[in-house]
Amino acid sequence: MNKLLVPVLCLMFLAGCAGTTKEIDLSKDTAENADFSSADLARITDGMMNSISANGFFQQYVAEHAGQKPVMLLAKSLLNNTDEHINTRLILEKIRTRMINEGQAQFVDDQAFDLALEQLNLQASDLYDNAKAAKIGKFVGAKYVLRGTISNIRKKDGRENINYMNVTMDIFEVETLLIKWTDEVEFKRVSTKGALR
Repeated sequence: MNKLLVPVLCLMFLAGCAGTTKEIDLSKDTAENADFSSADLARITDGMMNSISANGFFQQYVAEHAGQKPVMLLAKSLLNNTDEHINTRLILEKIRTRMINEGQAQFVDDQAFDLALEQLNLQASDLYDNAKAAKIGKFVGAKYVLRGTISNIRKKDGRENINYMNVTMDIFEVETLLIKWTDEVEFKRVSTKGALR
């Protein structure tokens, strides 16, 4: 009897130690604490896309350029002036994805530049049929750059952690440096530590 009890108790202990996993619906995702969270990505993306659409810059550009969409470049990342480590490139990429999918702009792939040059140099060698190789000098230059800054002000007061966050973005014209669109999304939240923590 005791020989069976020990393995059963061990199995029950191991089963009790096992973690659980559950899927989270991103449309209902909420922040877990005062820090930047995945829930903020949707808020920022939606806020910026609503502002860009309302601004009218893209519609005006298409009307003035015979239906052509503006060609844009993504900044390497948002300037991070917060006290947190945030993958700010992800914010820009979410906005870029929406702008492309909604037909507002075309983007030059800044991260593919070195790879494309390497491929063009290889195709210029004798290894490739010249008639079928990609032609040098066909890159499209970006007319506009999408960039921005994310900042925060944090205040800790006893068990409360209060965090104000601001994301400011703009689109500027490469040739003139004129800003064609700018806006900000801001939010403030407070989290409270439990009494026993």
